[in-house]
Amino acid sequence: MSKPLQGIRVIELGTHMAVPIAARAMADWGAEVIKIEPPNGEPWRPMGKTYGVPARDDHNPLFQTPNMNKKSILINLKSPEGSQAMHKLLASADVFLTNTRPNALAKLGFSYEALKEKYPRLIYAHFGGYGPKGPDRDRPGFDVAAYWSRAGMPIEWTMAGNTPLKPPGGFGDATCGAMLTAGLLASLIGREKTGKGEYLQISLYGAALWFNNCGVVTYQPQYKLNYPKAVKDLKNPHAVLYKSKDGDWFLISIPDWDARYAKCLTMLGLEKYISDERFQGLANFAKDPEFVVNTLQNEGYGRVGTKDLEERLIKADFVSQKLLHPSEVVKDEQAWANGYLKEITLEDGDKVALPANPIDFASFQEDYKLAPQPGADTKAVLKDVGYDDAAIANMLAAGAVK
Repeated sequence: MSKPLQGIRVIELGTHMAVPIAARAMADWGAEVIKIEPPNGEPWRPMGKTYGVPARDDHNPLFQTPNMNKKSILINLKSPEGSQAMHKLLASADVFLTNTRPNALAKLGFSYEALKEKYPRLIYAHFGGYGPKGPDRDRPGFDVAAYWSRAGMPIEWTMAGNTPLKPPGGFGDATCGAMLTAGLLASLIGREKTGKGEYLQISLYGAALWFNNCGVVTYQPQYKLNYPKAVKDLKNPHAVLYKSKDGDWFLISIPDWDARYAKCLTMLGLEKYISDERFQGLANFAKDPEFVVNTLQNEGYGRVGTKDLEERLIKADFVSQKLLHPSEVVKDEQAWANGYLKEITLEDGDKVALPANPIDFASFQEDYKLAPQPGADTKAVLKDVGYDDAAIANMLAAGAVK
Protein backbone atom coordinates (compact mmCIF):
# COMPACT_ATOMS: atom_id res chain seq x y z
CA MET A 1 0.00 0.00 0.00
CA SER A 2 1.33 3.44 -0.92
CA LYS A 3 2.71 5.60 1.86
CA PRO A 4 2.76 9.41 1.77
CA LEU A 5 6.56 9.78 1.55
CA GLN A 6 7.26 7.05 -0.99
CA GLY A 7 9.68 8.34 -3.61
CA ILE A 8 11.44 10.66 -1.15
CA ARG A 9 15.12 9.93 -0.51
CA VAL A 10 16.59 11.08 2.80
CA ILE A 11 20.31 11.17 3.57
CA GLU A 12 20.93 11.12 7.31
CA LEU A 13 24.33 12.09 8.68
CA GLY A 14 23.12 11.88 12.25
CA THR A 15 24.24 10.60 15.62
CA HIS A 16 22.52 9.76 18.88
CA MET A 17 18.79 10.52 18.94
CA ALA A 18 17.19 13.70 17.56
CA VAL A 19 18.25 13.57 13.90
CA PRO A 20 17.95 9.77 13.65
CA ILE A 21 14.46 9.77 15.18
CA ALA A 22 13.29 12.41 12.70
CA ALA A 23 14.66 10.33 9.84
CA ARG A 24 13.06 7.21 11.35
CA ALA A 25 9.63 8.88 11.27
CA MET A 26 10.09 9.69 7.59
CA ALA A 27 11.18 6.11 6.92
CA ASP A 28 8.05 4.82 8.66
CA TRP A 29 5.97 6.93 6.29
CA GLY A 30 7.58 5.62 3.13
CA ALA A 31 10.79 7.60 2.59
CA GLU A 32 13.99 5.77 1.70
CA VAL A 33 16.38 6.74 4.48
CA ILE A 34 20.08 6.13 3.96
CA LYS A 35 22.03 6.43 7.19
CA ILE A 36 25.61 7.60 6.65
CA GLU A 37 27.91 6.24 9.35
CA PRO A 38 31.66 6.56 9.90
CA PRO A 39 33.77 3.42 9.31
CA ASN A 40 33.41 2.30 12.94
CA GLY A 41 29.67 2.91 13.06
CA GLU A 42 27.46 5.59 14.61
CA PRO A 43 28.36 6.53 18.24
CA TRP A 44 24.86 5.61 19.46
CA ARG A 45 25.38 1.94 18.59
CA PRO A 46 27.41 1.07 21.75
CA MET A 47 25.48 3.49 24.00
CA GLY A 48 23.24 0.78 25.48
CA LYS A 49 26.09 -0.24 27.78
CA THR A 50 25.85 3.18 29.46
CA TYR A 51 22.22 2.42 30.31
CA GLY A 52 22.89 -1.15 31.41
CA VAL A 53 21.43 -2.98 28.39
CA PRO A 54 23.22 -5.02 25.69
CA ALA A 55 24.71 -3.24 22.69
CA ARG A 56 25.77 -6.14 20.49
CA ASP A 57 25.17 -6.31 16.75
CA ASP A 58 22.60 -9.07 17.33
CA HIS A 59 20.98 -7.52 20.42
CA ASN A 60 20.93 -3.72 20.53
CA PRO A 61 17.49 -2.61 21.74
CA LEU A 62 18.41 1.02 22.46
CA PHE A 63 19.56 1.53 18.87
CA GLN A 64 16.30 0.24 17.40
CA THR A 65 13.76 3.01 18.07
CA PRO A 66 15.64 5.83 16.30
CA ASN A 67 16.98 3.66 13.49
CA MET A 68 14.41 1.13 12.28
CA ASN A 69 13.35 0.99 8.62
CA LYS A 70 16.63 2.50 7.34
CA LYS A 71 19.61 1.52 5.22
CA SER A 72 23.19 1.87 6.48
CA ILE A 73 26.32 2.76 4.55
CA LEU A 74 29.77 3.24 6.11
CA ILE A 75 31.74 6.07 4.48
CA ASN A 76 35.02 7.74 5.35
CA LEU A 77 34.02 11.28 4.42
CA LYS A 78 37.61 12.51 4.92
CA SER A 79 38.79 10.46 1.95
CA PRO A 80 38.39 11.88 -1.59
CA GLU A 81 36.54 8.75 -2.74
CA GLY A 82 34.23 8.83 0.26
CA SER A 83 33.50 12.51 -0.26
CA GLN A 84 32.71 11.87 -3.93
CA ALA A 85 30.32 9.06 -2.98
CA MET A 86 28.56 11.38 -0.53
CA HIS A 87 28.09 13.95 -3.30
CA LYS A 88 26.56 11.32 -5.55
CA LEU A 89 24.12 10.44 -2.79
CA LEU A 90 23.23 14.09 -2.20
CA ALA A 91 22.65 14.60 -5.92
CA SER A 92 20.00 11.86 -5.73
CA ALA A 93 18.44 13.06 -2.48
CA ASP A 94 15.45 15.17 -1.49
CA VAL A 95 16.46 15.72 2.13
CA PHE A 96 19.78 15.92 3.96
CA LEU A 97 19.74 16.15 7.75
CA THR A 98 22.66 16.23 10.13
CA ASN A 99 23.80 17.19 13.61
CA THR A 100 27.49 17.29 12.74
CA ARG A 101 28.99 20.50 14.11
CA PRO A 102 29.16 23.34 11.55
CA ASN A 103 32.96 23.67 11.63
CA ALA A 104 33.37 19.96 10.92
CA LEU A 105 30.83 20.12 8.09
CA ALA A 106 32.68 23.05 6.55
CA LYS A 107 36.02 21.20 6.69
CA LEU A 108 34.41 18.20 4.99
CA GLY A 109 32.84 20.42 2.31
CA PHE A 110 29.25 19.66 3.33
CA SER A 111 28.12 22.96 4.84
CA TYR A 112 24.91 24.44 3.51
CA GLU A 113 26.88 27.22 1.80
CA ALA A 114 28.97 24.63 -0.05
CA LEU A 115 25.94 22.67 -1.24
CA LYS A 116 23.12 25.16 -1.88
CA GLU A 117 24.12 26.08 -5.44
CA LYS A 118 25.12 22.55 -6.40
CA TYR A 119 21.83 20.98 -5.20
CA PRO A 120 19.19 23.73 -5.44
CA ARG A 121 16.25 21.39 -4.72
CA LEU A 122 17.86 19.80 -1.66
CA ILE A 123 16.20 20.36 1.70
CA TYR A 124 19.07 20.76 4.15
CA ALA A 125 18.35 20.51 7.89
CA HIS A 126 20.86 21.13 10.67
CA PHE A 127 20.34 20.26 14.32
CA GLY A 128 22.53 21.68 17.08
CA GLY A 129 22.84 22.28 20.79
CA TYR A 130 22.41 25.98 21.52
CA GLY A 131 21.61 27.56 18.14
CA PRO A 132 23.75 28.84 15.26
CA LYS A 133 24.42 32.29 16.77
CA GLY A 134 25.49 33.73 20.11
CA PRO A 135 28.40 33.01 22.46
CA ASP A 136 27.53 29.34 22.96
CA ARG A 137 26.95 28.40 19.33
CA ASP A 138 29.98 26.07 19.26
CA ARG A 139 29.38 24.32 22.59
CA PRO A 140 28.58 20.60 22.56
CA GLY A 141 25.08 19.91 23.78
CA PHE A 142 23.30 16.77 24.90
CA ASP A 143 19.64 17.13 25.79
CA VAL A 144 20.30 16.81 29.52
CA ALA A 145 22.29 20.06 29.32
CA ALA A 146 21.15 22.23 26.41
CA TYR A 147 17.49 21.19 26.56
CA TRP A 148 16.54 20.43 30.14
CA SER A 149 19.03 22.37 32.22
CA ARG A 150 19.39 25.50 30.08
CA ALA A 151 15.64 25.96 29.57
CA GLY A 152 14.77 25.86 33.25
CA MET A 153 12.69 22.72 33.67
CA PRO A 154 14.49 20.87 36.51
CA ILE A 155 14.59 24.00 38.67
CA GLU A 156 11.01 24.97 37.81
CA TRP A 157 9.71 21.53 38.78
CA THR A 158 11.66 21.25 42.04
CA MET A 159 10.13 22.04 45.41
CA ALA A 160 12.26 24.08 47.77
CA GLY A 161 14.64 21.93 49.79
CA ASN A 162 14.66 19.09 47.27
CA THR A 163 17.46 18.13 44.91
CA PRO A 164 16.57 18.98 41.28
CA LEU A 165 15.91 15.93 39.14
CA LYS A 166 18.50 14.73 36.64
CA PRO A 167 16.53 14.16 33.46
CA PRO A 168 16.81 10.95 31.46
CA GLY A 169 18.84 11.00 28.26
CA GLY A 170 17.06 10.98 24.92
CA PHE A 171 13.72 12.44 26.04
CA GLY A 172 14.47 16.00 24.93
CA ASP A 173 16.10 14.68 21.78
CA ALA A 174 12.92 12.85 20.82
CA THR A 175 10.77 15.99 21.18
CA CYS A 176 13.26 17.90 19.02
CA GLY A 177 13.11 15.10 16.47
CA ALA A 178 9.35 15.55 16.25
CA MET A 179 9.73 19.28 15.59
CA LEU A 180 12.45 18.60 13.04
CA THR A 181 10.17 16.15 11.23
CA ALA A 182 7.45 18.78 11.08
CA GLY A 183 9.90 21.28 9.58
CA LEU A 184 11.05 18.78 6.96
CA LEU A 185 7.50 17.96 5.92
CA ALA A 186 6.66 21.66 5.65
CA SER A 187 9.78 22.14 3.50
CA LEU A 188 8.74 19.34 1.17
CA ILE A 189 5.33 20.97 0.73
CA GLY A 190 7.02 24.32 0.13
CA ARG A 191 9.27 22.81 -2.52
CA GLU A 192 6.22 21.57 -4.40
CA LYS A 193 5.12 25.20 -4.69
CA THR A 194 8.46 26.86 -5.42
CA GLY A 195 10.65 24.14 -6.91
CA LYS A 196 13.41 25.25 -4.57
CA GLY A 197 15.07 23.56 -1.63
CA GLU A 198 15.22 24.90 1.90
CA TYR A 199 17.64 25.38 4.77
CA LEU A 200 16.21 24.82 8.22
CA GLN A 201 17.83 24.77 11.64
CA ILE A 202 16.66 23.64 15.04
CA SER A 203 18.49 23.35 18.35
CA LEU A 204 17.96 21.60 21.64
CA TYR A 205 17.81 24.94 23.43
CA GLY A 206 15.35 26.55 21.02
CA ALA A 207 13.01 23.57 21.10
CA ALA A 208 13.18 23.38 24.89
CA LEU A 209 12.05 27.01 25.23
CA TRP A 210 9.16 26.24 22.88
CA PHE A 211 8.05 23.19 24.85
CA ASN A 212 8.52 24.95 28.20
CA ASN A 213 6.51 27.96 27.05
CA CYS A 214 4.35 28.05 30.20
CA GLY A 215 7.39 28.19 32.46
CA VAL A 216 9.16 30.76 30.30
CA VAL A 217 6.14 33.06 30.42
CA THR A 218 4.99 32.68 34.02
CA TYR A 219 8.39 33.02 35.68
CA GLN A 220 9.29 36.36 34.12
CA PRO A 221 10.22 38.94 36.79
CA GLN A 222 7.09 41.06 36.37
CA TYR A 223 4.94 38.21 37.71
CA LYS A 224 6.99 37.90 40.93
CA LEU A 225 6.75 34.12 41.29
CA ASN A 226 9.25 32.45 43.60
CA TYR A 227 11.41 29.46 42.69
CA PRO A 228 12.17 26.83 43.69
CA LYS A 229 8.59 26.61 44.89
CA ALA A 230 7.75 26.25 48.57
CA VAL A 231 4.35 25.07 49.75
CA LYS A 232 3.65 28.55 51.14
CA ASP A 233 4.03 29.95 47.60
CA LEU A 234 1.64 27.56 45.84
CA LYS A 235 -1.29 28.99 43.91
CA ASN A 236 -3.29 25.75 43.84
CA PRO A 237 -3.42 22.88 46.39
CA HIS A 238 -2.78 20.37 43.59
CA ALA A 239 0.41 22.01 42.38
CA VAL A 240 2.18 19.27 44.37
CA LEU A 241 2.10 15.49 44.14
CA TYR A 242 0.27 13.44 46.76
CA LYS A 243 1.11 9.98 48.07
CA SER A 244 -1.38 7.19 48.70
CA LYS A 245 -1.47 4.98 51.79
CA ASP A 246 0.49 2.37 49.82
CA GLY A 247 3.27 4.83 49.02
CA ASP A 248 2.38 5.47 45.35
CA TRP A 249 2.62 9.01 44.04
CA PHE A 250 -0.31 10.63 42.25
CA LEU A 251 -0.56 13.64 40.02
CA ILE A 252 -4.02 15.20 40.41
CA SER A 253 -5.04 18.31 38.49
CA ILE A 254 -7.96 20.41 39.74
CA PRO A 255 -7.34 23.86 38.23
CA ASP A 256 -10.95 24.91 38.91
CA TRP A 257 -10.55 24.49 42.68
CA ASP A 258 -13.08 27.25 43.36
CA ALA A 259 -15.84 25.16 41.81
CA ARG A 260 -14.72 21.68 42.83
CA TYR A 261 -13.16 21.90 46.29
CA ALA A 262 -16.27 20.43 47.96
CA LYS A 263 -16.32 17.50 45.53
CA CYS A 264 -12.65 16.79 46.24
CA LEU A 265 -13.12 16.93 50.01
CA THR A 266 -16.16 14.66 49.78
CA MET A 267 -14.20 12.17 47.69
CA LEU A 268 -11.57 12.00 50.42
CA GLY A 269 -14.06 11.77 53.30
CA LEU A 270 -13.11 15.23 54.51
CA GLU A 271 -16.60 16.77 54.49
CA LYS A 272 -15.88 18.47 57.81
CA TYR A 273 -13.55 20.88 56.02
CA ILE A 274 -16.10 22.03 53.42
CA SER A 275 -17.14 24.82 55.77
CA ASP A 276 -13.53 25.76 56.55
CA GLU A 277 -12.88 28.90 54.54
CA ARG A 278 -9.21 27.95 53.98
CA PHE A 279 -10.44 25.30 51.55
CA GLN A 280 -13.03 27.51 49.85
CA GLY A 281 -11.40 28.59 46.60
CA LEU A 282 -7.95 29.69 45.54
CA ALA A 283 -8.09 33.12 47.16
CA ASN A 284 -8.77 31.57 50.56
CA PHE A 285 -6.26 28.77 49.94
CA ALA A 286 -3.55 31.43 49.64
CA LYS A 287 -4.15 32.43 53.29
CA ASP A 288 -2.81 29.13 54.64
CA PRO A 289 -1.61 26.82 51.84
CA GLU A 290 0.54 24.69 54.12
CA PHE A 291 -2.42 23.72 56.28
CA VAL A 292 -4.55 22.79 53.27
CA VAL A 293 -1.83 20.75 51.56
CA ASN A 294 -0.83 18.95 54.77
CA THR A 295 -4.48 18.17 55.55
CA LEU A 296 -5.14 16.80 52.07
CA GLN A 297 -2.07 14.57 52.36
CA ASN A 298 -2.21 13.44 55.99
CA GLU A 299 -5.96 13.12 56.48
CA GLY A 300 -7.00 12.51 52.87
CA TYR A 301 -4.82 10.98 50.17
CA GLY A 302 -2.38 9.42 52.64
CA ARG A 303 -5.15 7.35 54.23
CA VAL A 304 -6.48 5.83 50.99
CA GLY A 305 -4.96 2.78 49.30
CA THR A 306 -3.74 3.07 45.74
CA LYS A 307 -6.47 1.00 44.07
CA ASP A 308 -9.22 2.69 46.06
CA LEU A 309 -7.80 6.13 45.32
CA GLU A 310 -7.62 5.41 41.59
CA GLU A 311 -11.27 4.34 41.63
CA ARG A 312 -12.36 7.41 43.59
CA LEU A 313 -10.51 9.80 41.25
CA ILE A 314 -11.99 8.17 38.15
CA LYS A 315 -15.50 8.25 39.61
CA ALA A 316 -15.06 11.94 40.50
CA ASP A 317 -13.86 12.57 36.93
CA PHE A 318 -10.75 14.41 38.09
CA VAL A 319 -7.72 14.54 35.82
CA SER A 320 -5.33 12.23 37.62
CA GLN A 321 -2.68 9.60 37.16
CA LYS A 322 -0.61 7.38 39.38
CA LEU A 323 3.04 7.94 38.53
CA LEU A 324 4.20 4.82 36.72
CA HIS A 325 7.73 3.50 36.57
CA PRO A 326 8.91 2.54 33.04
CA SER A 327 8.88 -1.10 34.17
CA GLU A 328 5.12 -0.68 34.72
CA VAL A 329 4.59 1.18 31.45
CA VAL A 330 5.69 -1.79 29.34
CA LYS A 331 2.90 -3.82 30.99
CA ASP A 332 0.23 -1.14 30.55
CA GLU A 333 -2.87 -2.56 28.86
CA GLN A 334 -3.76 0.90 27.51
CA ALA A 335 -0.45 1.18 25.66
CA TRP A 336 -0.76 -2.26 24.07
CA ALA A 337 -4.44 -1.79 23.17
CA ASN A 338 -3.57 1.28 21.11
CA GLY A 339 -0.40 -0.10 19.55
CA TYR A 340 1.78 2.43 21.37
CA LEU A 341 4.13 -0.43 22.21
CA LYS A 342 5.26 -3.09 19.77
CA GLU A 343 7.08 -6.32 20.51
CA ILE A 344 9.92 -7.00 18.11
CA THR A 345 12.29 -9.91 17.76
CA LEU A 346 15.99 -9.02 17.70
CA GLU A 347 18.58 -10.80 15.60
CA ASP A 348 19.48 -13.22 18.39
CA GLY A 349 15.84 -14.26 18.78
CA ASP A 350 15.16 -12.34 21.99
CA LYS A 351 12.08 -10.13 22.16
CA VAL A 352 11.82 -6.55 23.38
CA ALA A 353 8.99 -4.03 23.67
CA LEU A 354 9.64 -0.74 21.89
CA PRO A 355 7.63 2.48 21.66
CA ALA A 356 5.88 2.71 18.30
CA ASN A 357 5.58 5.73 16.06
CA PRO A 358 2.53 7.41 17.70
CA ILE A 359 1.00 8.71 14.45
CA ASP A 360 -1.64 6.22 13.30
CA PHE A 361 -2.63 6.50 9.63
CA ALA A 362 -5.91 4.93 8.56
CA SER A 363 -4.66 4.25 5.03
CA PHE A 364 -1.65 2.05 5.83
CA GLN A 365 -0.06 -0.01 8.56
CA GLU A 366 3.43 0.69 9.85
CA ASP A 367 6.22 -1.68 8.89
CA TYR A 368 8.90 -2.46 11.44
CA LYS A 369 12.19 -3.51 9.93
CA LEU A 370 15.05 -3.85 12.41
CA ALA A 371 17.70 -1.14 12.45
CA PRO A 372 20.40 -1.97 9.89
CA GLN A 373 23.69 -3.57 10.80
CA PRO A 374 26.67 -1.22 10.25
CA GLY A 375 27.25 -0.90 6.52
CA ALA A 376 24.67 -3.52 5.63
CA ASP A 377 23.62 -1.59 2.52
CA THR A 378 26.95 -0.08 1.44
CA LYS A 379 27.28 -2.02 -1.81
CA ALA A 380 23.60 -1.79 -2.80
CA VAL A 381 23.44 1.97 -2.18
CA LEU A 382 26.66 2.63 -4.09
CA LYS A 383 25.40 0.59 -7.05
CA ASP A 384 22.19 2.59 -7.01
CA VAL A 385 24.14 5.84 -7.54
CA GLY A 386 26.24 4.44 -10.38
CA TYR A 387 29.22 2.53 -8.97
CA ASP A 388 30.05 -0.85 -10.49
CA ASP A 389 31.57 -3.83 -8.68
CA ALA A 390 35.15 -2.90 -9.63
CA ALA A 391 34.75 0.67 -8.38
CA ILE A 392 33.23 -0.52 -5.11
CA ALA A 393 36.06 -3.02 -4.65
CA ASN A 394 38.60 -0.22 -5.12
CA MET A 395 36.78 1.97 -2.59
CA LEU A 396 36.70 -0.86 -0.08
CA ALA A 397 40.40 -1.52 -0.58
CA ALA A 398 41.17 2.18 -0.11
CA GLY A 399 39.12 2.38 3.08
CA ALA A 400 36.77 4.97 1.60
CA VAL A 401 33.78 2.78 2.43
CA LYS A 402 33.30 -0.27 4.60
